[in-house]
Amino acid sequence: MEAEKQLEGAVLPSLFCFSELSSSFSGSSRTVEDSHNSESSLLMSSPLGIYVHIPFCSTKCDYCNFASGVYPDSMVLPYLTALREEILGVKRLLVEFGEASLPLSDFEVDSVYFGGGTPSLIDAEHIAGLLRLVGEVFAISAKPEVTLEVNPGSVNPQRVQQHVAAGVNRISMGMQTFQDEMLKRIGRSHSVADSFATWSLYRAAGIRNASLDLIAGLPGQSLTDWQENLQAVETIAPEHISMYLLEIHEGTRFGTIYGKANGGPQLTATTGGYAGDVPRIIPLPDEDLVTEFYQIAATRFGELGYRQYEISNFALPERQSRHNLKYWTNQPFIGFGCGAYSYFAGRRWGNERSVGGYIERIHARQHAIDYHSRLSDVEHEEEALFLGLRLTDGILLAEFRTRFGFDLQERYRRQIAHLSDAGLVELATDRFRLTSRGWMLSNEVFTELLR
Repeated sequence: MEAEKQLEGAVLPSLFCFSELSSSFSGSSRTVEDSHNSESSLLMSSPLGIYVHIPFCSTKCDYCNFASGVYPDSMVLPYLTALREEILGVKRLLVEFGEASLPLSDFEVDSVYFGGGTPSLIDAEHIAGLLRLVGEVFAISAKPEVTLEVNPGSVNPQRVQQHVAAGVNRISMGMQTFQDEMLKRIGRSHSVADSFATWSLYRAAGIRNASLDLIAGLPGQSLTDWQENLQAVETIAPEHISMYLLEIHEGTRFGTIYGKANGGPQLTATTGGYAGDVPRIIPLPDEDLVTEFYQIAATRFGELGYRQYEISNFALPERQSRHNLKYWTNQPFIGFGCGAYSYFAGRRWGNERSVGGYIERIHARQHAIDYHSRLSDVEHEEEALFLGLRLTDGILLAEFRTRFGFDLQERYRRQIAHLSDAGLVELATDRFRLTSRGWMLSNEVFTELLR
């Protein structure tokens, strides 16, 4: 989940929909060809990130809308075979895109991220084999960041040792909360004891770069619960923390519970059955309380030495997620597997989300793309603006001007003045960024910038 599932977490992190916003943006005088040449130049100077999606889970969490689920064991090998075929066929795909002049061997890969789903569920030999294959197709840097998403309770000591031997040097663990009753309430399969035990296994195996996930705003979550979570984080002492606010999505169990109109039969938040006559819905914390959770955590993490470098992410010095930073700074990445997204050579594309559909498309066409777009100059500008504002360092004004040929503060002078008066943004001599209050109201900021 840490990569926010690349968060559309499973792969393009965003608080907004690019396609809905792009038509509202002011245009630029540069041509599409100028934009392509500029992006190609930027591409050649940026290390490449690789995302590999493993969709298999032991249970489907009640809030999860990622390309993942519970599948029969018989699906694993066919999926992995298709995954290997997709990785091997990426050069052919670039030829089809008209990018044959960009040989993959010229791009150094400095991050590989295994997300899901629960990649730690499959045999470690598959993780090792996929890493070797990535190394055969791409040029791997001398010291890559290789992250594996891990679910507490999904591994044993032998598998952990095998992960490390395969080259995994960073883990991201979805702990989410530290009350057993709360874990059951949100459909998690692990216990609090599992979280501590699994973390200890990776520490014992030599992992010294590890991240954990927390979710604020869970059903019935109290301030006492949240304080317990922060105490547990302090005890565990990760190098990196991802803290998310619960989102309710259609098509999930929580979407059914909390998205239904009043009066209809609803699933209970504890039993998973219909409550028809007597709905038993555990309420969500109100927005003010969730905001308090966020602010308390941000303050405490700062006291413990973590620097907030993005709206949802905190890290000890030199421990920011190298891979996730690619998403937020418009660096190139290629995703493989169902639901995976890519951004490369000025293009974005995304794969078929279902496992069965993904396998069928790979076998029929050697790729599983169901969305593809060459980004226009306007779309590049909007992504640089919105993704840059996710970072606490914000947008460097000189870099933005060099890349896009106009002054951000001049084009958005009126909007910036209004947002600044509201205490949501800060315009310094060298950068434009959200304030701490602006992080909590980022969607409102983005909407105002389009007016």
